[in-house]
Formats: sequence, structure tokens, C-alpha cells
Amino acid sequence: MTRAGRWFAVWALVLITGLAGRAQNTPVRAAAVGANDSPLVFYTGAGQFEIIAVNPQAAQDALILANSVWRSLARPVGLPADGFSSAVAVRLVPEAKWNDPAVFKVVAEPGGLVGVRICWGENTDARTIRRALVQAVLLRQAVAMHGTAQRLTVPLWLEQACVALGEAGDRPAMFDAMRQGSARLAPPPLETLLRWKRGEPEERGRVLAAFWLFHHLQAESGDTPCWAKCLRALLGGIDPMQALQENYGGAWKDPDSRELWWQTGFCNVRASSTLPLMSMQETRDWLADRCRWLAIKNGREQVLSFDDLWAARKETWVKTGMTERAQQIENQLLRLHPFYRNAAISLGRMYQAAAKGAEEEFKAAKLAVSQDAKDGQELEAATTESLDELEARPR
Repeated sequence: MTRAGRWFAVWALVLITGLAGRAQNTPVRAAAVGANDSPLVFYTGAGQFEIIAVNPQAAQDALILANSVWRSLARPVGLPADGFSSAVAVRLVPEAKWNDPAVFKVVAEPGGLVGVRICWGENTDARTIRRALVQAVLLRQAVAMHGTAQRLTVPLWLEQACVALGEAGDRPAMFDAMRQGSARLAPPPLETLLRWKRGEPEERGRVLAAFWLFHHLQAESGDTPCWAKCLRALLGGIDPMQALQENYGGAWKDPDSRELWWQTGFCNVRASSTLPLMSMQETRDWLADRCRWLAIKNGREQVLSFDDLWAARKETWVKTGMTERAQQIENQLLRLHPFYRNAAISLGRMYQAAAKGAEEEFKAAKLAVSQDAKDGQELEAATTESLDELEARPR
């Protein structure tokens, strides 16, 4: 089989089966049939997040956010492509059994294992869960970099920036809102922001400034390892101003020029008009997440096909899930790689048709999803082959 043929077959299998193999480990939303008080365990991927909960719906909601957190931080924070040697253990504790004053608690055990306990109740909001997951995965990255011998630290500004990054990635409109909110914002002094401590006020201005500082440091790093080295130092508990000086100090001569460097960088990065376009691989992974469906019946996981979704379309969790995913596709469409936008549009149409019970529209959209995915995969294969040929030519 040619390389294009292999790509074609792999993508068709991935999209139409909804990644059945991975879905058994990484469900996006599940329905519970029958009472089950035993803890359920779900994984977003090997070495990523392990979600432990009694309530399966709570676990599914947390899984959506966990997938988002890993995807948004994988590149800028350098998360391992194959996952950590041990996953971050996430325990969702029912509110009635929670006795800690904090809403969540992240700990690193002596052996290097990192866990986070989150109070789960009706008033638990998505941002709190996302923040707990971000703090935990940053601490896990610190353990991977330094072991447990050093005084590991997750700086508050970095945590806030990573939370905002994930929110903007999931809902690009929030990126526009952050730009507008920063238009008249006078950023705090760089030292004040870097030494922002837990327990101090967490006003919106600091959160926005942290988000733009995160982008500024990466932009200033360019193709050099400055950002990676600075991140390693920050997570290792090095004084943040020392870490900045050691890795970016060549950009200024004194504290005044350092502050000007930050203020100018703040204005530059907040003027960015859009979030980066997803790569072909990122787009395929993102669409694969929106194709995954799993039901829990009698304590066992069952992968759902698109036809199964049609049969279960009147169930509240299915109808709500399809509506949510159609909206996610609409929100992210301009960020998806052009080769796969038609497949995304057809997938959204299919979910909308199922939600309103339009069988003929559902069947037509389901066929279109398959064909559009194949067209996108052929374009990707042809482009890759052309680039390979160009690189192979003698210079």
C-alpha cells in the first residue's frame, strides 16, 4: 500500500470508529445505567491524567477539561509526547465528604507521584477544575525535571497564564475578550507580577498580564532554548527575577530597560489578532476527541458508533453532548487546519441533525464526514510527499 493509501485507511478508521480503542480509555462523556457506588477510573491517555470518581458524569466533565489542559500545555510547557512515567491522579471528592477549606489540593508524594483532590458539587465551576488540573500537571512537570529533592514551585502567574491559555483555546471568543480587556490596562511592574504570591488579590488585570507575559517570554525566546530553561528554573524554585536575568538578561542593560522591555512586549503581544492555527496533527486529534463517545452500562464501558448515537439521540446526555460539540466545532472552525475544515463542518451538521431528529440529514452528513475526512487525508499525504521530494533533491 502507498503512503497515501496508508494515511487514507488510518484516518478513515480513526474518524468513523471514533477511535474505538482509545475511547475505552479516554471517554469524553458517559451515561451511567444502574447504581454503582464503586469508584470509577478513567484515563485521558497513558501518563497523562487518571480521573477517579464515584459519579461517572463528574468524571466525564473532568475528562473534557483534562484533555483540554493537556492539549493546550503540551507544546508551550514541553509535556512529554508519550506522557509521564506516572499519570497525575485526579480524585473527585463529593462535596458532602469534603472537609478541607480549599476547593482543591495538589500534592507531590515522596516517590514523585502527583495527585490532586477536588471538591465536587453542584457549584463546582469549570475554571476551578481547570486550575486544579493545570497546577497539578505543572507540578508533575517539575517533578519530571527536578525529581523531589529540590523545592519545587508552581508560580501563581504561570498557573493563571496556563488556565487562560486553555480557556482561550477552547473558546476563541475569550481570546478576543482578553484583548479587549487589556486595551486600556496598565500592566503591573514585571517584578510584581513574577513575585505574585498565593493569598494576594487575584484581580483580572494581573491575570491578563500573566497571560501576555507567558506569550511574551516565548516570543522573545524564538528558536533559542531561553523559554525552556527559564521554565525549568521557575519550576525548580529559583527566584523568578534571577531566572529571568539568567535567560533573558541580554535584552536589557539595567532595571529600567528591563521594565521597558516588558511594557513594550506587553503591548506587542496583546495586539495579536488571532490564536495560532492548529497543525494537521493537532486538528486530527481535536476532531478525534469530538468523535469519541462512551456509555457506561452495568459498570462496563461501551464504545458508541455514530449509529448508536442516532438510536440514543433522545437521551438527555447524548442530546446535550451533541449540541455542545457542534458549538465547539463552530467556535474553533477558523483555527482548524484548512485540509480538515470540511470534515469538521460535516461533523457539526451530523450532530445538529441528530439533535433535532432529522434522519435524512443525519445520514447525508455522516457520509459527508467520511468523504471530507478522506479528502483531507489525501491532501495531507500529497503535501507531505511533495515536501519529501523537495527535501530529497540535491542542492
